[in-house]
Amino acid sequence: MVTNRNSESGFCIMSVEHHVYHFEAYPLLAFVPMGKKNKRIRTLGQKVQKGIIHRVHEQIKRKVAALSSENITKLQTFLDQDSEAVLPIPLDREDELYPQLIKPELLLWNSFSSMHGLPIHQTLIYPEHYLQLSSEKLDHHLDQVIQDYLFCAELAQKSRDEWESEIIEAFQRHPFIQLARKKREVIEAVERMNRSPLISLLNTPEDLSYWRHRVGVVLRSYRDIPSEWLWGNFACHHEKEMIFHSSESQIEYHCEECAYSIYYQVDEKKVYLNEEVNMDRARKRIVTIERQFNEMIEKTPRLIEKIEDLASLIHQLEPYDSLFGEALKLEGYLTDAELDSIEQPQLVTTYNQIRHVVLPEKRVESPLIWLSNVSTDTIEPFKPRKRLPELNEAEITHVRRYLETLRTLQQNDYADEDVYVEIKQKPVNYGQVKSLISFVASNENDPLHVVTKVLTGQATNAIRAQGLHENNAFGMLEDWEEKHVVKVIKQLEKDELLKKLSKGYAKTDKARGLLEISE
Repeated sequence: MVTNRNSESGFCIMSVEHHVYHFEAYPLLAFVPMGKKNKRIRTLGQKVQKGIIHRVHEQIKRKVAALSSENITKLQTFLDQDSEAVLPIPLDREDELYPQLIKPELLLWNSFSSMHGLPIHQTLIYPEHYLQLSSEKLDHHLDQVIQDYLFCAELAQKSRDEWESEIIEAFQRHPFIQLARKKREVIEAVERMNRSPLISLLNTPEDLSYWRHRVGVVLRSYRDIPSEWLWGNFACHHEKEMIFHSSESQIEYHCEECAYSIYYQVDEKKVYLNEEVNMDRARKRIVTIERQFNEMIEKTPRLIEKIEDLASLIHQLEPYDSLFGEALKLEGYLTDAELDSIEQPQLVTTYNQIRHVVLPEKRVESPLIWLSNVSTDTIEPFKPRKRLPELNEAEITHVRRYLETLRTLQQNDYADEDVYVEIKQKPVNYGQVKSLISFVASNENDPLHVVTKVLTGQATNAIRAQGLHENNAFGMLEDWEEKHVVKVIKQLEKDELLKKLSKGYAKTDKARGLLEISE
């Protein structure tokens, strides 16, 4: 049984009062018109159908006799405060019995226009064709229907928003959620460390392999819960469904986007997870995987020492950030052949490796938490046998000389009329290359075949629609074949002047340097 979040929220117990019709012969039944064009009921149809109605009414009468007065009142209130009716019976526009009964959630928290009959939603009617059931099967079906209506009648005593608040509060109280939030720092540290390249530097590969296996087991229950649910105050921000399980007195609170559900036990006011966790075991396990990792760190003392050495070097290099930054920027503008002609100082190499390293400001008691906050995309400077360069005046002088060499190489750039490449005896000069790079990079979403048509001057309808026929690059290589233009683009990619994207291309740092030089 399902009610969607876009249902009108609020306390709405008389949701069908303008649609209910009563007949004295069947006081326990409320007859309702079904379908948009069926807004009223005129009669009860043929004799055969009256016989079926009588049979249903008698069975309902026996079932109601077994209910408490409180439950009878709930059912009556759910439909119409001024009648004895406990079950709606739908009729079609021909005043004949609709073959299926309607589910109670169609009525729950909903109101309907008096100008139309109740809407027909396949998900909100029972699949059983009750008119064709044997007495025994009809009796069993009506048991289920009454149970469903009783459950929804109880839910109707509060608004949907009130139930949603109860469910979320109960979820926040769940012991596993509380444990996760208490141990959030450890859980997130384990996840970060498990992905960190630094983990490969631990001295105990067998212990590490076992630890990673245990992490997979221990964190599975945490990973099964979407992060917005696990760490947020109000579950996720998506629309939710409430799916009712009357036999268990349970509301399933479901998010389609997250593909996740929790289960609220109405009589207990407790939330159950899809897979409940042994809490004693969960508490011990999260402590154990932290302790096991810290023991592995104790067996790899050189890694901690290396991180401390790097922290010291990073601090010493801070006054020279602009010097090293300019050197690395100029390197990006030069070709591989030009860079191969000079030797990069070790200090520049190390600076390039550690410039994106992020180290925690202070040591904390747990090595796991401390090390997990070390961020790096390379393990090179952390390797135990890697000797860090000394920072002294001689080394800084070496870097300054290297920078001057890079500046000299950059100034020896090519004139616009110099030939960049020649394909099938047709040259492309550097001026054309700059225009081509600017065009391609400013149209990153255009695929290669569009670029080649623009450069060769083909004004197709698609190119005109985008206004590309008015670009300065249009027809720049009009006497070229498209396949040869493709070779030019590929050469620019090979020379690291263009970078391939999912559709088009983007200019690289080296290309930006080429364009800056010409400005």
